[in-house]
Amino acid sequence: MSEKIGQVVLDDTYYPGKDLYTDGAIEDEMLEIARTYPEEEWNQVIAERKSWPILYHFSHIRENILSWLPFTGEENVLEIGSGCGAVTGALCKKAKKVTCIELSRKRSLINANRHKAFDNLKILMGNFQDIEKNLTEKYDYITLIGVFEYGEAYIQSDTPYVDFLKIISRHLKPDGKIVLAIENRFGLKYWAGCTEDHFGTLFEGLEGYPTTSGVKTFTKKEFGSILKEAGDLKASWYYPFPDYKLPMTIYSDERLPFKGELNRLETNYDRLRLQLFQESPVYDSLLDNDLFPTFSNSFLLLIGKEKPEIETVYSKFSNERSAKFALRTDICKHNKKDVFVRKVPTETAAEAHVKNLESISREMSRIYAKEGLELNQCTLDKQGVQLEFLKGRTLEEHLDIFVKQGRNEEAEKLLFHYIDKVRRIHSRETFYKTPEFVKVFGNVSLEGTFSCSGISNIDLVPANILIDNDRVSVIDYEWSFRFPVPANYIIYRMIHYYLESDGKRRALKDLDFYSKAGLTARELEVYEEMEHNFQNYIKGSHVPLLDMYEDVSPGKADALSFYEQLRIAGAERKLQVFYDRGKDFSENDSEIYPMAKAGLCLKIQIPQGVKRLRLDPGEAMGGLLLRKLVFEDGRPVIFQTNGFDMGDGKYYFGAGDPQFIIDDIQGNTLDIEIEVLKEQEAKEEFWRKFSQVSSQKDMEIRHLNEKIRQMENTRVWKLYRSIKKNQ
Repeated sequence: MSEKIGQVVLDDTYYPGKDLYTDGAIEDEMLEIARTYPEEEWNQVIAERKSWPILYHFSHIRENILSWLPFTGEENVLEIGSGCGAVTGALCKKAKKVTCIELSRKRSLINANRHKAFDNLKILMGNFQDIEKNLTEKYDYITLIGVFEYGEAYIQSDTPYVDFLKIISRHLKPDGKIVLAIENRFGLKYWAGCTEDHFGTLFEGLEGYPTTSGVKTFTKKEFGSILKEAGDLKASWYYPFPDYKLPMTIYSDERLPFKGELNRLETNYDRLRLQLFQESPVYDSLLDNDLFPTFSNSFLLLIGKEKPEIETVYSKFSNERSAKFALRTDICKHNKKDVFVRKVPTETAAEAHVKNLESISREMSRIYAKEGLELNQCTLDKQGVQLEFLKGRTLEEHLDIFVKQGRNEEAEKLLFHYIDKVRRIHSRETFYKTPEFVKVFGNVSLEGTFSCSGISNIDLVPANILIDNDRVSVIDYEWSFRFPVPANYIIYRMIHYYLESDGKRRALKDLDFYSKAGLTARELEVYEEMEHNFQNYIKGSHVPLLDMYEDVSPGKADALSFYEQLRIAGAERKLQVFYDRGKDFSENDSEIYPMAKAGLCLKIQIPQGVKRLRLDPGEAMGGLLLRKLVFEDGRPVIFQTNGFDMGDGKYYFGAGDPQFIIDDIQGNTLDIEIEVLKEQEAKEEFWRKFSQVSSQKDMEIRHLNEKIRQMENTRVWKLYRSIKKNQ
């Protein structure tokens, strides 16, 4: 039997009668979204509901994994395990015919409702093995997006993953391709502290799934063996970043990442993660050693009986923006040798924005030539625009080499060589504020006289200036405006986006590039405001994933800071005694005493002339038991502390840096005995005591409020209020 939802055909011939798996109530919510909201409103729904499942199933970024593939529009596609249709739309927009296989009726209903306008979509509900036996067509593409790892559930055999590929291959046309996206078992994010995607446990995949079964991901070497055993299948390898679920860039063996390029690491929207190390510099080390493919977070394979060859070797999405600016940048190889760059709109609304690049390149080429700068040539084509593929190193890379070698002055000299060029290019006219400027950058308060030019490329950052021997080219001029923009703002962006985009450039911040470029403190405030307004202009009403991270993700647990706490609390613990002789406490007038991990017990002599003492037992947060603090005659010391008093001599220092301050010196000797409490026990006791104190304070406040209310109802109070009102 079959039914139609809009234009979509739902076929339940092989449906077992009930859903054998479900995510529960969240699927009802997703069905409500699919039925109620059009596609252009899903981003706002995701932002409002702040839910990982809704983000995961409805984010348009999911489609990036397939939408870059060069379809002709005549393809017949089979999507296995289509779920709620996260990537189905990408196929429906590009192929002639799409057939989905999905076991769950609820998920099929979600898929059908969200794509009900497509008349080229059919969804077969039921078990893959039952449906597969009855497939009569051959397909140009068969997709397995986040499906292959469940091979044990799909195929009942001793070698389910090998057999899965064997079975699928039978349904391919002679030149057909399997598109397979999956996590890499050795993905760097798992070494860095992300949990295994399917089980939510740390290091499960890295350790070879010792405690779980039913789902498996694979390393690149393991995949090679599976492909060979499945009939000597061949694959072209691609590496989605940050992973295949929410990919913004697709790399390949022909275009691997450049150093410094991999700096988007917020991938744990679903679960809490550890932060064991900073992944960006580790990626740079892997790239230096040709190991990136081994440790890529995800794989995307194009598999065929012969190795699939397609034109696109790299694809970068810029679609976390307003639809009118959404585009994709591809690097393509024609006939395996002619390389070019193509920019295409990912939304119809962005066509004018992309095609505008051709006229901008013609206008600015003449201006830039006066400073020895070229623009990579841009021509229109039927998809968007084509640009030259240029070789060389970016100015950013040249600067980084100097920084790595400690040649900071040479880095400064090189950067300012190009700052001066940019200033001359953009200083031919006097700036005035236009309505177009206000629309993009806001009605900011620019006081004084500023130079500008009639057409302004504000994105002349070091990453967009390419140096190849004597040829210097501007490789990206998307953000160019035909109205005046202050030259100093463009220079601000050159400095800002170089210094702030990577921590390894921290050493240059002390060189004060901004003031050397002639930018005042007031200007910097205005340019920061302009930049904020510009970014909002680009985004429009769209809410990017990164803006949702704090609301959706459980966040990160920084293992390094925890280690540092333990290190300080252990081997590095010491007692530092500060003396105030009338000029307050200072490092120069202090003494340090060794302190064991368990605590200390000692007597100290108080020097003549000391008016106050401060005892700093260690630097770490945690609990201390003050067993003894007395003068030589046994009199207890009166002190102040920044710790929380838990009673019985116990204090908890939640912010670290424990201190005991003695304002009244009543002897020449101080007898001290301090015990370090066990961290977890001290923390638990602190929260118990704190809750009790907090409850008591709440009760006192409620009691006081009740007294006030009672007093307000007395005759005396009402008389007083009437007199007060008439005064």
